[in-house]
Amino acid sequence: MTKSNPELQFFSQRMSKFALTVIDRSRAFLYYYAVKGNPRVSLSQIVKDFKTTGLSNPNVTKLRDVLVKDRIIMKISKDTWQLKSDKIEEVEKQFHLNECFRKEPIKQLSPSGNYVNKRRFQDLKKTKGKYDFSRLLEMLSELGNAFKTKNYISVILLIRAILDHVPPIFGVNTFSELANNYTGAKSFKESMLNLENSSRKIADAYLHVKIRNKETLPNNKQVDFPNDLDVLLAEIVRIS
Repeated sequence: MTKSNPELQFFSQRMSKFALTVIDRSRAFLYYYAVKGNPRVSLSQIVKDFKTTGLSNPNVTKLRDVLVKDRIIMKISKDTWQLKSDKIEEVEKQFHLNECFRKEPIKQLSPSGNYVNKRRFQDLKKTKGKYDFSRLLEMLSELGNAFKTKNYISVILLIRAILDHVPPIFGVNTFSELANNYTGAKSFKESMLNLENSSRKIADAYLHVKIRNKETLPNNKQVDFPNDLDVLLAEIVRIS
């Protein structure tokens, strides 16, 4: 059996006490990669993790079918999967996954608190194109401040506002058009679809759902879209 990395091996041994089925363990592996900052995982990697950590040797076809039907896991592209952002905390609590790391849980993306990359912000600031970027820059600045001060509802609502603001730069009216139809690299489209399908739904939940007798609040994991946002900003810089 090929050795896994010690961190994953330790995590796997601990989580297997709480996650007993193949699908539950698949969710746990996807959680591990999500909190490590690499949420998109290939089916072959999941199968490899089962084997190298000694849990089992799942049938690839059956595992794929189970992943497709799961309400918590989202298919990103052909045989690439991730936990839905708004389900990460649920999976963590269900299987006590924050207790399965050797030390403290691995920190989420943007450990320095800089949600928006400083260099990317400066590149946008220097860009002289057809459009006035002053409001975009202000929203990005407020987004960074909101993340630093842990105002996570503000973070997700600002991301939604940015998605609604930038489509004309790409010659379209809506972000959905951009995500689905823009001619560019496959990786760019995947990032845009994640922003459209995941971040927007999370924002809608906090923007449109009326008061209830019991509420849950977002955390840093639920609003974790800095990588996809940076891909968007990089393309704006490139074409402007």
